[in-house]
This record gives sequence, structure tokens and C-alpha cells, in this order.
Amino acid sequence: MVFLGVLAYPLQMRSKKYTVKTRDFGFTLIELLVVIAIIVILMSLLIPALSRAFGTAKSTEDKTRLKGIYGAFVLDASGNEGKLPVPSEYIKDYPDAVHDMTDTTANLMSMLLARNYFTTDFLISPVESNPNIKDINQDDLVYDYESIDGEEVFWDDQFTADVANATAVNPAHNSYAHQALCGQRVRLKWNTTAGPSDIILSNRGPEMNTDGSSIETTSHTFKFHGEESIWKGNIAAGDGSVRMIDSFIPEEIAYQPLNGMPLGPDNIFTAEWAELDPAGTDGMPSGDNWMVICTEVLSDDAITASWD
Repeated sequence: MVFLGVLAYPLQMRSKKYTVKTRDFGFTLIELLVVIAIIVILMSLLIPALSRAFGTAKSTEDKTRLKGIYGAFVLDASGNEGKLPVPSEYIKDYPDAVHDMTDTTANLMSMLLARNYFTTDFLISPVESNPNIKDINQDDLVYDYESIDGEEVFWDDQFTADVANATAVNPAHNSYAHQALCGQRVRLKWNTTAGPSDIILSNRGPEMNTDGSSIETTSHTFKFHGEESIWKGNIAAGDGSVRMIDSFIPEEIAYQPLNGMPLGPDNIFTAEWAELDPAGTDGMPSGDNWMVICTEVLSDDAITASWD
């Protein structure tokens, strides 16, 4: 019996189940809250940095596009005695052309598109903030290159640049402003001999009062490169340089009046000089910088500009 008991003891020992308490490795509520707090802090540090990085990248790409459009202007001028493209100059020898002889922004840009200098998406700035300004080919291909033959048809009538009246259904197709093609500006600035104080292309700006102040404080143009209450923009100058300016009255650009008056500040979004016509107040005949999106040419010295 003793022998059997001895044999049974190991069997009993082997049949017993021993459990070892182990710690549950899940997170406690406090640990989760600490992790979440750390993530929030990191995100608060990273998001502004990423936003600035994206903004800088968009501004850089915007400069690239301005330089590309300016380069197209210069390339076109190489076959026109150094004169940058003017729509009315191209159709003056074609009295049967189906378009009005107007030097509008839409006609200018569409004419260059038809010459394959750049694509339609190139005219939409990476910093564009107006949702009603879109690539004309974004939804479906409506830009008919084949119909623009350069003899009777020079640009696409479906292409529009009227940013003031753009809607989701009828959007505008261009982001950029250019030197107003009226008055002495065409003679002085719209050619390949222009200099660093002559602006050829730019980000568009807000509408101005006669005293040089902005009419609108909620313009889409305030959102391009910085704080919404301050306009900043890229410009392409007559010497081929592309640079950022911090104001629509840039310190490095001054206008020399044509009647010999001293240099004066130049608001690039208004025709504030009227030295050629002392009785005038709008400065239309002058030669100061005036960056516009033109929707109508009324006369040699009068145009309709569009603002958003």
C-alpha cells in the first residue's frame, strides 16, 4: 500500500493545474489620454509647418507658370520685331475675321493657346482661391484647337476671363493679370526692351479706389500668398525676372511720368497717372503700370476691367 501511495503521488502532482497570474498589457485610460495629448501636441506643431511648406511650393510653382507665360510672349515677339502679342495686331490684315478687334485678356490668352505655347491648365494659378476660376478643359474638352485656323478664327469664344461674373456653371478660365493694352503702355512696356520696373504679367489684384486704397477687403486675391488682409503677389517683369512683391505699391517700382515730372510711387492695379491729359483723372493714356484682366476695349484709351 505504501508503494502504491508513493507511485500515486507523482501522478497527483502531474494532474494538478497550476496557473500563473500575468499582467494584462492593454493601455489604461490614463495612458491613452497621455498618448492622445502627445499626438495633439505633435500635430499642432507639424500642421502649421506643413501648411507653410505647401504654401511655399504653390508660390514657387506660380512663379514657374508666370515665367512660362512670359516666355511664350517673348517667343511670339521674336517674329514680330520684339513686340509682345496684341490680338488686334494679328487680325488687322483679316477684315473677314469672325471676332471683334478687341485686346481683351480672353482673346490674348486664347490666341496664345491656339498657337500651342502652353496648355489650358497653365493659366490656372496654383494659388488660385476663387472656386469659379477653372481650367476650361477640366470637365470636358471644349477648347477646339482645330477650328482656330489663324486666318479667320484666331481664338476660342468659349474661353472667358471675366472673373467678376464667373460662376460654378460659367467659370472663368484664367488666373493672371497683364499690362493693360491701352494708352502709352503698349509702346513703352509691351515689348522685349522693357525693364525690371515694367511689369508684363502678375497675380491679379483687388479693385482700387482713386486714392489707391482697396475697394474690397474680401477679395479672393488677398488669399494668394499670405494673410487674407494683405495682398502679396508674383510679377514677371520686362527683363524676364519673376519675383514676389509684398504690396500693390512696391517700393522697388516707381513711375517716371512722361511729362518730366519726378519719379512717383506706382500702384500697379490702378491707372492713377493722368499727366498726358491734365483734364483727365483716370490716367488711361499714361504709361504707368496697370495690371488688369480686361473684358472690353471701349477705345484706344478706355477699357473695362474685371475684379473679384
